[in-house]
Formats: sequence, structure tokens, C-alpha cells
Amino acid sequence: MQVEENATPALAGAPANAATDQTTATRGASILRDIAETIALFLVVFTLSQVFLGNFMIEQVSAVPNFMPGERILVDKVIYKATGLHRGDMIVGKWPNDSTDVFKRVIGLPGEQVEIRDSHVYINGQMIEEPYLRAPDAVAGTRSFEHAWVLGPDEYFVMGDNRMYSGDSRSRGPMKAGDIVGRAWLRYWPLSQFLLIPGVDYGN
Repeated sequence: MQVEENATPALAGAPANAATDQTTATRGASILRDIAETIALFLVVFTLSQVFLGNFMIEQVSAVPNFMPGERILVDKVIYKATGLHRGDMIVGKWPNDSTDVFKRVIGLPGEQVEIRDSHVYINGQMIEEPYLRAPDAVAGTRSFEHAWVLGPDEYFVMGDNRMYSGDSRSRGPMKAGDIVGRAWLRYWPLSQFLLIPGVDYGN
């Protein structure tokens, strides 16, 4: 009887061990599959982000105090081409024969007449209010640029918010659509300044 009693648990234990091994193998395969799916998802998101978004660090002082040197933003490189740029949008672009990225605000749109007189900007003869000009000398910075431009079908008039210290369309001329890298979308660094970069209501 003792032999039979000892033999019974041994026979019962064999299937239990096999089931445990199978469960462990299944869990291991599931974990590996989850890791592979996570890596694949990361690669897809990373690839799409490189296609649709650009990372840009502000280096110039031409947008102070609204945007400071050292701040980092994400730039929409694709969607804005479908929705179009609007007056007040912040963009990253380049001047012809210059590889340096610049950070400016869209002031004049294709086909418009842009005029600067009496320290103010006029679009098609109508003065625009610019609520983002917060620096004391920002408006006065237009005083030395008494001039008018008529924009072509693919041209934008861009200016910095810090008008006294901005090299922009006043001296470089309009920016071609093909020289615009993208529209500023999100400021993500520093975290204390984290925000979606809004459009501007000009009241018209």
C-alpha cells in the first residue's frame, strides 16, 4: 500500500509540470510579441513624426519677448500646405542662398499689398492691429521702413515680433512659399512655456 500511495502523486505530477512549462512558454512568447509590437509602433510613430513634424530651436532674438532664444518648438511641415497659412502664423523658413532657419510671423499673404507707414502696417490700405507686439520699441521698429510691396501668388511678407532687431521681409523682400519649412505648432521647451502656438485674431 505504501508503494501504491507513493506512486500515485508521481504520476499526477508529470502532467502538472508539463502544463506549467507550456504556460511559461506561452507567456514568454506573448511578452516578446508585445515588445516587438511596441518597437514597431515606435518606429512608425517616429517615421511619421519626421515626415510631418520638424524640431526647431529658436536661436535669434527677432521674436522676443513672445519667443525666447533656446526655446524649442515643433513645426508642422505638411498639413499647413493643405489648410494654408494665415496672417499671424509663426513659420520657420529660409532666405534664398542662405541655409539658416529663421523664425518669423506671417504678415502679408499672396496677392496682397503690404505697406509700412507712420510706424504701422497696412494691408491693402487698411491698418492692422498687432496685439503680439509687446516690446516697447516693437512698433517703432517699422519707422525706418516706409515702403510698399505687392506680393506675388506664391509670396509671403514675414516679420519678427521684435521689430527693431529683426532681419525680415522689410530688408530681404517677400519669402517664397517654397522656402517655408513649416508652420510653428507647439512650444514644448521649457516645460513652463509649453503651449500650442495659437493663431491671431485681427478683428476682421
